[in-house]
Amino acid sequence: MLRFIFILTGLIFLACNSNETKKETTETQDSDTLKVSGLKKTGDHSYLIEPPDTAYTGDYVDKYENGNTKFKGFFRFGKRHGQWMAWYANGLMWSECFYDKGLKHGANNVYYENGKLRYSGFFKNDMRDSIWVFYDVNGVEVQRLKFKNNEEVPLAN
Repeated sequence: MLRFIFILTGLIFLACNSNETKKETTETQDSDTLKVSGLKKTGDHSYLIEPPDTAYTGDYVDKYENGNTKFKGFFRFGKRHGQWMAWYANGLMWSECFYDKGLKHGANNVYYENGKLRYSGFFKNDMRDSIWVFYDVNGVEVQRLKFKNNEEVPLAN
């Protein structure tokens, strides 16, 4: 269970809400697209993506120096909404999750840098819900856990 918590905490960087310790963001706004050349780095080494203001509605795109997309999503009234995706610098998918008015709600998939699925599960109102499946770097299932309201519950036989 501790391993699961460590993995989940380290990889679900898109929903981090800790205090800002360093700001590396420069923003330019083109119609309804927010483009940034950096992110706010937080104390736990994860990233906090914020809109330019609490009323911002529009697309969000961040790119690596090599031109590959790093993050892509949509803000609705300053909150993440709909599909959010992240990629490694090599262009392969890192994660994909869905939001509803700022809360994680729906499918969540996280991948290894080689493109293999690391884990998948569902969120309901920002809490883990349903079956979460974890894989090793070769894509072989290693663990299956069930959650209800963010609490692990026994798997039914």
